[in-house]
Amino acid sequence: MKKFLLIIILLLCFTATPVLANGSQVLKFKMHDPKSYPGTVRTISVYVPEQYDGKTPACLLVSMSGGSFMVDILDKLIATGEIPVIIGVFISPGQIRDNENNVVRYNRSNELDRMDGIYANFIETEVLPMVCQQRTKDGRQIKISNKAADRAIYGSSSGGICAFNVAWQRPDLFSRVYTSLGTFVSFRGADQYPALVRKCEPRPIRVFLQDNDKDTWNPLFGSWFEYNKQMLSALQFAGYDVQHSWGEGGHSSKNARAIMPDVLRWLWQDWPNPIQKGESQSKTIASMLIKGEDWQCIAENIAENTILHPYSEQKIILQSGKKKEFISANGTRSSAKGKISLSDPYTALYPGGTHTAKRVEGSNWIWDYINTPDGKLSHGQQFYHLYSDAGQILYDASGYLYVASKVGIQVCDQNGRVRTILSLPGGEVSTIAFAGNHLFAVSGGKLYVRLLLRSGTHNGLPKSEKQG
Repeated sequence: MKKFLLIIILLLCFTATPVLANGSQVLKFKMHDPKSYPGTVRTISVYVPEQYDGKTPACLLVSMSGGSFMVDILDKLIATGEIPVIIGVFISPGQIRDNENNVVRYNRSNELDRMDGIYANFIETEVLPMVCQQRTKDGRQIKISNKAADRAIYGSSSGGICAFNVAWQRPDLFSRVYTSLGTFVSFRGADQYPALVRKCEPRPIRVFLQDNDKDTWNPLFGSWFEYNKQMLSALQFAGYDVQHSWGEGGHSSKNARAIMPDVLRWLWQDWPNPIQKGESQSKTIASMLIKGEDWQCIAENIAENTILHPYSEQKIILQSGKKKEFISANGTRSSAKGKISLSDPYTALYPGGTHTAKRVEGSNWIWDYINTPDGKLSHGQQFYHLYSDAGQILYDASGYLYVASKVGIQVCDQNGRVRTILSLPGGEVSTIAFAGNHLFAVSGGKLYVRLLLRSGTHNGLPKSEKQG
């Protein structure tokens, strides 16, 4: 009985809403067994400033690295109008406990050090809906803006890579990023980020990097500080709005916390204006993309088994099962009746017909074969190397290979190397096709089109690029 009463008292203490001296509040609740991370339990704290009126959706700051130290900083900056009214959501890493409350799995690295979109989806579909069910002591319900320009994310160490990864994966959710002591090392693939940042077209996010000159070095995983410097160089090359601060010391967040007020002022300096995409120094991107032209959604509710096929310079064929439709760049659709020869989506003929590329399912290599005069394929090699397994493939008129994949459309040069990655709002790309200078792609159940400087039609044999 005494043990039961003690538990009740502790729960009451935990769920009480502390009201700070200036009227701000910090709400706390437990999250049990989320779909994204089954079996885990975690604490989520919600900072609500005094200025929040409960009617106007507030801006958002998510942290994976604590938040108690931020409360006073946010209070002061909001009070002076240097940053907007912000709701702070502080998420602890998940744990799995047994019936005796012993931790049997720490989920921190598995949640924070990954390079996929799971954590971003976790925030969007599970954390924020629960946050918006909360009410302050005086009855104000939490309302948060859904605009990326109104949202920032922060993390330190593994939380640092997570903060960047969430915004990178979902720039439609977060556009202001503060990452300190980020583990851009080979824990779970984040050491690839400097290369990916250079190769991908810029995304509309603003980034502040902080690290210390003697941050952790591990002979197995590499140097935290060196990888942060590589990230800075990559972000600058790719045209991002990026700032940094290299402090003295080891793997400590002391310096990151000390500069937090200045970082927040910089991140929010032009609010409510949205963050704009920068201009990459990549020559490949410059040779492909038209300034001001972006992906346009021309159809929704596209079936999972849909395949796009090239047809002419004006339109493509959209195939779903036995049903075939013509579709043009403006979204006009018409039935494709009669006998129509469809391309093999996993085989691509090089312009001029000198060789053939073939996808191998489940592999991040694409084979290349030389076409012989008698119609056979010879000298096959694993030639094109990708960042993820390949989907549909096709060539443009310059002999560049386009690959639908989980990370977007990977574009390989004639030497088999990924030169750039085109990102789509839906993330993973399942199928692609050219019609003239228009590239079509299905992503997230929607059909997109984009006008490029490249063309999918070809006459003659393009010149090969030199090695280097």
